[in-house]
Amino acid sequence: MHGLRASIVSLIAGWNAIIPASAAETVQFEGARFRAGLTPSEAIANGMPIFPPVPARVLGYVQKPAGEGPFPAVIALHGCAGMGTLFNPRLDRNFWPDLLTSWGYAVLLVDSFSLRGVDNTCNRDASYFRVQDAYGALLFFNKQPYVDKTRIALLGFSAGGIATIVALRERLARMFDLPAALEYKAGTAFYPCFGSSLDSTKPLLILNGEADDWSRDAVCRGMMNRRPATATSIRLITFPSAFHDFDRPPMYPGRMAFGHWLEYNADAAKQAAAEVRNFLAQNLKNER
Repeated sequence: MHGLRASIVSLIAGWNAIIPASAAETVQFEGARFRAGLTPSEAIANGMPIFPPVPARVLGYVQKPAGEGPFPAVIALHGCAGMGTLFNPRLDRNFWPDLLTSWGYAVLLVDSFSLRGVDNTCNRDASYFRVQDAYGALLFFNKQPYVDKTRIALLGFSAGGIATIVALRERLARMFDLPAALEYKAGTAFYPCFGSSLDSTKPLLILNGEADDWSRDAVCRGMMNRRPATATSIRLITFPSAFHDFDRPPMYPGRMAFGHWLEYNADAAKQAAAEVRNFLAQNLKNER
């Protein structure tokens, strides 16, 4: 056990050595507005409230590579426990943004809870306002000169992964008041398997642990089996012996939360990072 612990600590230290700590810029933006004339039946069919909520102010953290850009970009959505609600916010907030920035991406990490006064949504569905925030973030990045507006992807974790899957549905994007050419080019969802319909024509990468007792492997495979014939660009990768939150170093040693086991897995995290890097490079045409 001491050898395993030492190897994981060494891996984390190695990543920190090659990923410079980046000072995140705190920003605020407004969630996307539902388009005028949205009918109740259309809202219900897409899992939205009959009376769509007014957009809320949302907190975000921006990091970007050195230089003026424009850079390809990634917008990231946290899980149901928020950012650092239970765990180390410094590591949670900066691990993926630092990694993505080192690959050449501008990053916006969306904090959907702080300004709403929400503690967590682990026992209720909140995908409608998470998707609203995701498109508000897209509109925010659309206005930034350092972002290449034609190369933006969405990245979500657990409940944020569910929101990522939902946001990539073509009919869902049409529910919001967006410029005609503005869209997400691709999405990556970590442990998001809670029965969502995979009816997106956009490239989507799903990453899940086979031992996950929250985002269950059987549910992931069922979602893949039921996806429509048009969803040809969706790929599922599963990692043996990996649990929920397998990519998060603060989850070592593992622990119970919300009735489920969460545990970091260094090998799965390393493989997942390589898969995400390749996926983004292919779909955002980033050669860095």
